[in-house]
Amino acid sequence: MTITKKIKRLYTLPDEEDLGFSETEIKDLEKSLAISLPFELKKYYSDLGRNKPLNTSHNRLLSSEKEIGFSKDRYLMIYEENQAVVSWGIKEEDLKLDNPPVWGNSGTEEEPDWYLETNSTDQFFLLMAVYNGTMGGLKYNANYLGKIPQNVVQSIEERWTLVPEISFEQQKVYTDNFHEVVSVCFDENNKGTAIFTGTSYQDRFDKILDQIKVNWSYTSYEDEDGDEEE
Repeated sequence: MTITKKIKRLYTLPDEEDLGFSETEIKDLEKSLAISLPFELKKYYSDLGRNKPLNTSHNRLLSSEKEIGFSKDRYLMIYEENQAVVSWGIKEEDLKLDNPPVWGNSGTEEEPDWYLETNSTDQFFLLMAVYNGTMGGLKYNANYLGKIPQNVVQSIEERWTLVPEISFEQQKVYTDNFHEVVSVCFDENNKGTAIFTGTSYQDRFDKILDQIKVNWSYTSYEDEDGDEEE
């Protein structure tokens, strides 16, 4: 399954719906930047670039010619963290690659602190789909912030499948064939510190809440209750 199909399955996005930027818009962007965009970046803009829950619900895709551009040290900046603490880009010399690595900057433009986020552009967009989905982009989402008992971590590892291409030592992503995702954060001692989960299906969501035995810090049902009170 391609990464585009994984994202569409997670967000239940129909294949026939136009969710991206037009060929003309992408060509105009390339012209304004005086470059050719890497194949996978161009493909993402074309396939999924206009979907707001996917691209702007937490972290934000940079898309228009007024947003996307080069940093002082020549990274093409493509994504921004929701509080602008971190930004992500592609090295100028890697733009010739079809599917280049994506780097994160946790410093400033004047004093950058670059680190490798993902080995490829398509993996980066899958990672952002999970981040944004579990933080509100998916209709059903929840999080738990606190110490996670080891038996709970073990139950997640047994119930869901690890997604190795977007998992790291301190954050691991699990899925059930991309109908739902569970992301677990770990500290430097490999102790679980937070759980984030999301899906488009209420029945799956209810099972997740039941199967992961924690006192959830937040579930999207809380927002539904607030809407009813209003």
